[in-house]
Amino acid sequence: MKLLALAGDITALVAQIRVASPLQALADADGHTLVQRSFHDCTRADLAAADVLVVQRGLSARAWRLQRWMRQRGGAVVYDIDDLLTEMPPHISNRAAVAAQLRWLPRCLAESDTLSVSTARLQQMLADSLTLPPAVVVPNHALPPDGRPLPAQTAGPVSLLFASTENLAVDALFPALRAVQQAQPELQIVVVGPPGAAFEAAGFQVQRHPLMPRAAFLDFAGSLPNPVGVVPLEDSRFAAGKSAVKWLYYAGIGVPTLCSAVSPYAEVLAHGHNGWLVPNTAAAWEAALREVLTDPAARQRVAQTARDEVQQRHGLGLTLAAWRQVIALARQQRDELPPRAPTPGERLQDWGAALAETSLGRLRAFNRARLAQRKLKKQGRSRAP
Repeated sequence: MKLLALAGDITALVAQIRVASPLQALADADGHTLVQRSFHDCTRADLAAADVLVVQRGLSARAWRLQRWMRQRGGAVVYDIDDLLTEMPPHISNRAAVAAQLRWLPRCLAESDTLSVSTARLQQMLADSLTLPPAVVVPNHALPPDGRPLPAQTAGPVSLLFASTENLAVDALFPALRAVQQAQPELQIVVVGPPGAAFEAAGFQVQRHPLMPRAAFLDFAGSLPNPVGVVPLEDSRFAAGKSAVKWLYYAGIGVPTLCSAVSPYAEVLAHGHNGWLVPNTAAAWEAALREVLTDPAARQRVAQTARDEVQQRHGLGLTLAAWRQVIALARQQRDELPPRAPTPGERLQDWGAALAETSLGRLRAFNRARLAQRKLKKQGRSRAP
């Protein structure tokens, strides 16, 4: 089978987590081929060569048109979504951009044969306001075990690790963290990604790091002295629709984790067993941090329990089985419910779009060649004596 995976930026972390990495693992396991493209790089030739198109978070005329072209030529389309895009909270940085494109969500869903959704709760929330194609829950997974020992938890200074592609819910956390850092000045606060600015603005002494590729980040997290992951999350429908992916990754590498006692973490963590659930109050966060920072034996025990659990219950095999199911269902739907024929007006629009795509493709190729030539010239000048 020939698979084609598309996203706004196929190299982005969410696209890698949701479609690129698991579909590559599926292709390797089952003997399929996989082509990965960003929307702007996909051509009709890519569609013609594929049996199944997987679209991650398509929210544009371009995504919709690619889906429609795929279905018109007899291919199957799977739409993947992992967030409640219809109810994004104010602190999400791309909220306005998503809202501006949200009108394309129902149209893209209508040009899909099946829906891949990260959680059953998210599926229910989306169904409150949208007409969904047949859906399959395709869960996020922990990375396969690499055989490394757990990071050591000793009586030395602890590294509290905060990481996010977005700002964090810190109203209750910051007062607690300030009290703990004053009591333990040797405490290390490590922040990866955009939240670092808010920590520094609040006066915290932090180690700031830019966002990293997933593998590099997990290596970094495991290398910190006495690492403890901290995942504050607001109590909202948007947050509740998410999966507990941060806990999955931390647990998979043996980093004990404190999470806000809200969905989705409230459903997967047992307090003090495979992590710590913390009510979103300053007093609760301070008490939890003090307890965890002073008990290395508990940190080690919880880390071991969490890693054992994710390997047993949240492995890659379950995700691949779900992908097999959603792809098979998409092909079945395509056979049983062929798309309607396009109207003359739609054919005219498609003809115009195809013409524009050809011209734009030539322009992009020209620009890429020009940039490559400039790069070669710069390299030549830098090597000149």
